[in-house]
Amino acid sequence: MKNYLSLLVLMFLLNACNSQEKNEIYQSSRIEGDLNYEATVLPEDTSQLYIGEGDLNSDTVLIIAESGPKAQLTFDWRAKEIWSRLPNYFNYYRAHIHQATTLNNGIYDWKYDFTEDMAQVEIDNGTEILARTIKHFKEKNKKVIVIGTFWSAFVIQDYIAKYGNNADKYLISAGRLDINEEHYKYHLKGFQATFTNDGKTPIAPDTLNAPDPLKQERYSRIVKVTQTMKGVMKRQRFTEKLAGKDLSNVVYAYATNDTYSGALTDKELAFLKSKSASVYSNDKGHFGVDAFLLELLTNETVKL
Repeated sequence: MKNYLSLLVLMFLLNACNSQEKNEIYQSSRIEGDLNYEATVLPEDTSQLYIGEGDLNSDTVLIIAESGPKAQLTFDWRAKEIWSRLPNYFNYYRAHIHQATTLNNGIYDWKYDFTEDMAQVEIDNGTEILARTIKHFKEKNKKVIVIGTFWSAFVIQDYIAKYGNNADKYLISAGRLDINEEHYKYHLKGFQATFTNDGKTPIAPDTLNAPDPLKQERYSRIVKVTQTMKGVMKRQRFTEKLAGKDLSNVVYAYATNDTYSGALTDKELAFLKSKSASVYSNDKGHFGVDAFLLELLTNETVKL
């Protein structure tokens, strides 16, 4: 009987140790740098970082960066976008660059959570995609013009801050330099953040609204990734990060009544002016800024 009890005690201790060991392994896998998802690995071949079209012999390349973050490029399924109405558009070679989320849909398959650290990894990947694409065409002695709207406006700014000003021209639409803290914090909490029609006052989203049971889990995962990446990107203070950069080849278009990005503040406008950037405003709202910029290019107020 005594031996039997000793055996039971020994088995209990072994099970407890095994359980503790498994728990420690599980915890460490979540805490010690495990991103708990398949992080994006950029291909070595730069041409796989964009969808190209047009004549490769053209001396000018348009690098077109879409809004986002998104799971699939609009150009990938529509084969066109607003910039196809640019004067002489078809005389240029066009490189529609991928985002980390369009190259790697595995981003949405995180196991435990999509964290701010994971978002930063993929933001860095997205910025590197732009950096490598610019370098790729500059090494071919091409004139490189970068066009980016909303999300990609921030990517362009992140690129210049990290890699320097290496393209010939940048057309930035519906972006911000130092977006309101209250605004980006709502993104970090998983909610879409907006502004009132004055483009200045953040609107508090309905954080008590229950999830829609009709929407699939995949939708919730996409929302989580999108909002976290927006929050991490937008909390950067680009008036500080771009302080030592030349922005004289930057064209910045914005709407005074932008309800998604908000309007540029006096501080942001003063900063862009001090850097010799060209700034144009309109009152056509967030989704009218691209059309406004296209109009400026068509009537040659802005020249490529």
